[in-house]
Amino acid sequence: MKNWINEECNKEDIVINSNISLSRNLKEKPFSNKLNEIEARENAGFIYQIVKNELGEESCVYQLWNEDKELINSYLDKQLISKELIKNKDKTAFVLNNEQTLSVMINEDDHLKLKCITAGFDLETAFDNITKIDDKIEKRVHYAFDENLGYLTTSPTNLGTGMRAAVNIHLPALNFNDEINNFSKGLTQIGMDMKAIYEEGNKAYGNMYKISNQVTLGLTEEEIIDNLKGAVLNVISEEKKFREVLLTKCKYDIQDKVFRAYGILTSAILLSEKECTELLSSVRFGVELSLLDIPKNKLNKLLVYTRDSSLQNYLKRKLSNKELNYERAKFVRSTLA
Repeated sequence: MKNWINEECNKEDIVINSNISLSRNLKEKPFSNKLNEIEARENAGFIYQIVKNELGEESCVYQLWNEDKELINSYLDKQLISKELIKNKDKTAFVLNNEQTLSVMINEDDHLKLKCITAGFDLETAFDNITKIDDKIEKRVHYAFDENLGYLTTSPTNLGTGMRAAVNIHLPALNFNDEINNFSKGLTQIGMDMKAIYEEGNKAYGNMYKISNQVTLGLTEEEIIDNLKGAVLNVISEEKKFREVLLTKCKYDIQDKVFRAYGILTSAILLSEKECTELLSSVRFGVELSLLDIPKNKLNKLLVYTRDSSLQNYLKRKLSNKELNYERAKFVRSTLA
């Protein structure tokens, strides 16, 4: 399974990636939030020894208390770890497989949080891969499990399967027509959650959203996936309808927005993180409408590596704000050349 950043997807696809995560706790051990620093780090070492045998010898462990901030945040940008893991960095760690398609977060909210991420709209592949690893780990440790409640987790919303399924999707047309809030409310009513991937001051930008299940108790893994797929397919259908409307009513405006964004990205000397993300959304929109011919994996690479932390980690040096904006623009120009 290829990394979602490098995988070349159908240019018309509006789903960026799909992921499945499983929350697990070890039997007869206090939840992560009850462990002190020494206990948590001992737990991280124990779990790593179990996990590395299943992920392969080329897997890497990252102890957040020992790692550089920009390195850690670069894996957040790649959507391999969570903000919650970083908040408790004195106690947490994570393990990555060599392909960087599967991570095991340790001492986040729960002892283990396994996550598999795939390119495009492919929840089944993510589920198959994550369950194989989960089954192997379960043969070597005793998970906290109740016959009535299922897997026991710190958060009541994860009780049952302990599974979260999520899809990251590009929705410029719905956002342009101010329909995002309506769809978010509708998804909440059927047990789904919709959140912006990029925010500044609680205001969304970049037209990219994560849709995920809110509840696991009382549902099988297959039901969770089927429910999410149905909700996402409905959102995709509505997004495409609004795109058709835009192309009918605002054809020249859309073309201008797309090519203006491409022109700025290929010639700008300075680009802020937010501006770059918004321009990349417009260019992605143009690719999805067949107005531009740019490989999706190139756009995915730009989406990740133009984030402040990822850019500094890629360049292996700290940068001032002005240097960040200069190097970001330089990186974009060279990538799109």
